[in-house]
Amino acid sequence: MKTSLLPAAAALLLAGTGCGSRSAAPAPEPIRLIVETDMGNDIDDALAFDLIYKAMDDGRVDLLAIGNHKLSPTATDYIDILNTWYGYPDIPLAQSPTPVLNDHAPDYTAAVCAMTREDGSPAFARSKTPEQIEDPVTLYRRTLAAQPDRSVTVLSLGFATELAKLLDSPADDISPLTGRELVARKVKTLSIMAGSYGEKQRAEFNVVNDIPAMRKLFAEWDTPIVQNPFELGKQVMYPGAVIENDFGWAKLHPVVEGYKNYHKMPYDRASWDLLSVVYLLHPEYFTESEPGTVAVDDKGFTNFSPGPDGRHRWLTATPEQLTRLRDCIVRTTTRAPKHTEL
Repeated sequence: MKTSLLPAAAALLLAGTGCGSRSAAPAPEPIRLIVETDMGNDIDDALAFDLIYKAMDDGRVDLLAIGNHKLSPTATDYIDILNTWYGYPDIPLAQSPTPVLNDHAPDYTAAVCAMTREDGSPAFARSKTPEQIEDPVTLYRRTLAAQPDRSVTVLSLGFATELAKLLDSPADDISPLTGRELVARKVKTLSIMAGSYGEKQRAEFNVVNDIPAMRKLFAEWDTPIVQNPFELGKQVMYPGAVIENDFGWAKLHPVVEGYKNYHKMPYDRASWDLLSVVYLLHPEYFTESEPGTVAVDDKGFTNFSPGPDGRHRWLTATPEQLTRLRDCIVRTTTRAPKHTEL
């Protein structure tokens, strides 16, 4: 899909403003965020993290913890590179002890982690030793227990592997609450990229790779869930030409290098995970369904049943909203971060 780029003058005019206009209104309290990702399966995770870091730069997000569940020796290392490069090296980071294998796509994280400078030193700095990488369920329990009630937003950008384990976790020395009880008490909402509701409905990638976990998540997660389905991301294509032309301000950029190593350039890529991030910051850019309940069947299809007592909603967008979403994403990702040496 070919997409037009933002005019250069408009991009300069809007630089630094994020996705919204400047306002004299008081800034909202930062979103207390936990992110679960399958970094390395698709480049949209890396681009989504760019949006998160920029929101942190703007004081909109407090990133409490990151968990990764891709089976890869470099995926979590790559997240550490991102945290370090964007200026947030102290974010707690976890790797699943039972990661999920999916080998249908090139793992761009391996290529970026192997990059070196002319002197043979690593191209990108890291901040954590292997001993500092935690177990996701332990990290999530500790993080939730320390937060005020109904204050945490959870963002799921991959399979539901570790979030399902969190629900099953028993009371322990971290908290007398079970995982399900902790979620019900501490979490405000879950924003998730998963499922499909198009005319040609599919068993979507994030669901079908761990069906039991996703089924448990929708059945037992006792807070509102906002679902960003496959079809929406396909309507907002990230332009490969932006990667080629609009990051000249960075000598070496870990997301740009990841994008270049994921597929042969130039290519446009769907904004699946990115939209789940944008929803947290700008829900007005989307159209929400009526409330209802999502069930996951044995083949990995998601089925939505409307009902006033349901905790689930799924997202669509009007043509005008789609244009706004795409412009928002391009403006934000091409903006230089505040806390890195370029």
